[in-house]
Amino acid sequence: MKKIIARIIFILALICFCFSAFSLIRYGLQTLKTREGIRELADQVNHDIPVNIKDAGEADVSDPEKAAEAAKDDAAAMMAKYGKLYEQNQDFIGWLTVEDTPIDLPVMYTPADPEHYLRKNFYGDYDIGGMLFIDARCTLDPEDHVSTDTIIYGHRMKNATMFGPLKDFKDPDYCEAHTTVYFDTLYRPGTYRVFAAFLSRAYDDDSDAFKYYDFIEAENAAEFDAYLTNIQALSHWYDAENAPVFGDELITLSTCDYYTDDGRLAIVAKRID
Repeated sequence: MKKIIARIIFILALICFCFSAFSLIRYGLQTLKTREGIRELADQVNHDIPVNIKDAGEADVSDPEKAAEAAKDDAAAMMAKYGKLYEQNQDFIGWLTVEDTPIDLPVMYTPADPEHYLRKNFYGDYDIGGMLFIDARCTLDPEDHVSTDTIIYGHRMKNATMFGPLKDFKDPDYCEAHTTVYFDTLYRPGTYRVFAAFLSRAYDDDSDAFKYYDFIEAENAAEFDAYLTNIQALSHWYDAENAPVFGDELITLSTCDYYTDDGRLAIVAKRID
C-alpha cells in the first residue's frame, strides 16, 4: 500500500512538474512573440522624420489660421511617419516612448470598444500582454478638442513588456532621472515631462474615494487644482517646480501594482512641446 501511495504521489508530482514546465515554456514563447511583434511594428515607422518636427516657437498659435495650418502640417508629417501602421490597423493612434526605458510602443484607441486590446495584439490575435490603449473617454484631435488628461493603460507584465518597466518608477530617484516622455499621435508629435508618480487603486463605482482614472476633463481651474492636490497627496515623487497649471495638457500612464488588491501605479506628465 505504501508503494502504491508513493507511486501515486510521484505521478502527481510529475504531472505538476510537466504542467509547470509547459506553462513556463509557453510564457517564454509568448514573450518572444510579443517582443518580435513590437520590433516588426517599430521597423515600419519612418524614423527619418524627427519626433519634434517644428522648431520651438515656430507655430503662431495666437493666429487661428496659422495654428490650423500648423496642425495640418503636423498631421501630414505624422501620417508620413506612422502611416504604414495606420494602413494596417485604423485603431492605431500613436506611439509612446519613455526615454531611457524599454517602453517604446504603439498605442491603440477604440472608443466604441474600450478594452478591445486588453488581451489582443496589433493584429487582433490573442496576446496575454495586450497592447497599450487610450481611455475611450479621451479625445485627441487638436482641431476639435484634446482632453485635459489622456490616460494610457497597459499591463504590468513580469517579462518587462508593455508597462512592466513602469515598476521602476516606484523609486523616487528613478523618477528624478527619467522625466522625458514622447507621445506622438497621428495628429501631432508631443514631448512631455513627468512630474508625479503615485500608487492608488481601482475603487468601486459608488466609492467616494479619489479616482485619478476618472479625471479626463477639467472645466475650470478649481477642478484642475483639486486634481493636482489629490495626486500630490498620493505621490511618492512629485516635482512641484515643474507641476502643470490649468490649460496644460497631461498624459497619465496607468498600470496595475500588487501592493494591494486592485492596486494601481500611475505616472503623470505635462506637455512641454
